[in-house]
Amino acid sequence: FVLYIIYAMTNVIISLPGLYGYAAVIFNHPVFQPHMNALSKLVVFSSLVHQLGFCLFSSLPFAIGTVQDAGLIFLSAMSNTIADRILEDGGTETQIISTTMVLLSLGTACLGLVLMLMGYFRLADAVAYLPMPVVG
Repeated sequence: FVLYIIYAMTNVIISLPGLYGYAAVIFNHPVFQPHMNALSKLVVFSSLVHQLGFCLFSSLPFAIGTVQDAGLIFLSAMSNTIADRILEDGGTETQIISTTMVLLSLGTACLGLVLMLMGYFRLADAVAYLPMPVVG
């Protein structure tokens, strides 16, 4: 049991600074700046949920599950677009933050569902048919 605590603390020490950086990338629009403390905590909580799911359901007992930075540019683009559109329509900060939180959560959940279904139906080979600029 002690080894699990050591592994968990190591994971927290390694990933926590990066998660605050991720929050700064995702919520870089000026309207989010007064709320960065709460938004950073939401990113950390999201990572906790991600890691908990990884630990409970993964077939890789040796892996450390943490949030990857590959999707940050898309989350950032989504949050900036949402903020800009709502500001253009004369919306408030509260509307921007609540709409952004809901849409980022739904978008991320939908992507996770698609990835799980692709894994379940063994459709990972379908990625080979995508053009290389799409895959990266």
